[in-house]
Amino acid sequence: MESFRLELNQLYSDGKNDNVSYERVITIPISAMGTLRTELIETLGRERAKGFLLRYGWHCGMCDGNKAKKLTWKNDEELVLAGPRLHTLHGHVHVVPDRIEVDIGQGRIYLEGYWKNSYEAREQIRLFGVSKKPVCHFLSGYASGYLSTVMGKKVIAYELQCEGMGDSECHWVCKSVEDWGEEIAEELKFYEVNNIIDELDQTYKKLKHERDNLSKAYQVHRKLMKEILQQNHLISIANVLYQSMGIKVLIEDSHLDLLAAGGVAMKEAENYSKQFKKSFNTDDLVQTSFLVVSKNHRRLITPIYLRRKVIGYCSFLYQDSYPREVDKLILEQAALTCSLHMLNERIRVQVENRMRGNLLEDILNHRITQAEMIKRTRLIGFNWKNSGLFMIAFNQFINHQTIEDELEFNDRFIVNLLNFFKHRNLDVLIGQKAGHVVILLVENKELENPGKKEELCRTLIRYFSKRYKGCCFKLGISSSSCDIKDVSNLYEEALACLKIADNNEDVIFFDSLGIVGILFQTRNLDGLRRYAHKILGSLIKEDKPKNMQLTKTLYHYLNNASNIHKTARAMNFSVSGLRYRLNRITEILQVDLTQPSMMHQIYLALQSLIVLGELDIREGKAGQQ
Repeated sequence: MESFRLELNQLYSDGKNDNVSYERVITIPISAMGTLRTELIETLGRERAKGFLLRYGWHCGMCDGNKAKKLTWKNDEELVLAGPRLHTLHGHVHVVPDRIEVDIGQGRIYLEGYWKNSYEAREQIRLFGVSKKPVCHFLSGYASGYLSTVMGKKVIAYELQCEGMGDSECHWVCKSVEDWGEEIAEELKFYEVNNIIDELDQTYKKLKHERDNLSKAYQVHRKLMKEILQQNHLISIANVLYQSMGIKVLIEDSHLDLLAAGGVAMKEAENYSKQFKKSFNTDDLVQTSFLVVSKNHRRLITPIYLRRKVIGYCSFLYQDSYPREVDKLILEQAALTCSLHMLNERIRVQVENRMRGNLLEDILNHRITQAEMIKRTRLIGFNWKNSGLFMIAFNQFINHQTIEDELEFNDRFIVNLLNFFKHRNLDVLIGQKAGHVVILLVENKELENPGKKEELCRTLIRYFSKRYKGCCFKLGISSSSCDIKDVSNLYEEALACLKIADNNEDVIFFDSLGIVGILFQTRNLDGLRRYAHKILGSLIKEDKPKNMQLTKTLYHYLNNASNIHKTARAMNFSVSGLRYRLNRITEILQVDLTQPSMMHQIYLALQSLIVLGELDIREGKAGQQ
């Protein structure tokens, strides 16, 4: 039998035949099908409506395919073409096959053609307008169901062009699923039976899971906010997180130094921090990330932001598991809590520092009475009674682009200074004066030992040189006094030491200045000046118009133990040029620079000029007499 001779009455009864092998055929107006399509889309949505129409068409095509297989056909090609013939006879569309390659025995098929006057395309445009995607879902399902039945394997019809998209005709291709490959992976999902009740049940379970997550996150958030309101420390926040989640917690600063831990011993937590610091660069940690550090060290980490800058990190630790969705939500809430805590702490510290700085400034400028001083020191907890006092002047050399950068740097720097001394249980007042950070310390029993005091100062400069690698720090340390009225004198002593500090020595103690220091303490500055000019007067007179170059050369020469080669390297100067300058200095002063006693006197005179501010060996400028 040939396909073009096929008629519907060969497959379906006229309603009078009682043979069970025949079925009745009913006619449905196109407008009714359009109404059904509209109802499906409005009730189920476009995606589910498409799946319904594809599967409905599939079953219609499968039914006709089973009937067609019972008839005798001239060849495989005629059996396949009976499908487009039935499609047309049903009134769905006018089918024009264009290319056919089929071998049912080998399971090979390729069918391509056109649909004209598609009822689905016409109804789509009438009801919804032009679509962005193909709309002949029933027709595609019918063709797929028919061909899959006669071929004995799954065949899919897919539209390449569609009248519903504004094309002149619908262009389709039919191939087996194997031949299509990944090209129709998304389309195949619509052929799967999707029980709406099961889908609603899955949606309900998903919503319940989300509700449970939000409920848990809300409960943890309430506990964290309670910690903030009670002004508890970070360790308390970390413990609340651990108790709520059952997951180890780390809170670190921007340098990945440990601040607090929950559910893990501090020693072990510090090892986690050190291991992580070696493996990852903090520049990449700008959002919540899950990172594998080692086999037993996995962490979900999120940055703690304050004023749009990362000031720390909050992490959950995992060993052989992975984070849940709720873990990320709660960790980000915890980071926000830590940010609020750090903001409150920063404000508290800034207020306290401002009070301490203002008190120190008032003491230095003699703007406060003894009674007021005692009252204010008690208020801020600065216990200086019956103890020695000494002062450190801190000079940091760094260029800031804006005033805001400088202020923010100084605030952060002073907070770090305060933490440094607080960690060592030392009472301090910290302030700023004349471009220097100045620190007034209470001398406890340990610091009464000069060796311990020097160890503290050198630890201080090493700590900050490491923390602020772009800065060059110098320290000037005053002598000690038991009278708080001497604070202004201690300040002058510390500044005098800073003037002498150079590249060879970044920590200068006033007590190491010897006779110069003693004369400075007597405040006999005129006598000190006369002594210096008596020794170096002729050189200063000759050298002053030349920016004191010879005088500075003499200082560096003596400061480098009269070693010509070492001095030349320090000054970045040639040896021959240095020898010429030294000969010139000898001629002017009429002295022998090889005599130890004369060298000592000259060195004292040079130190006196530096302390008096008449010689600046750091800036390369001479002070005004």
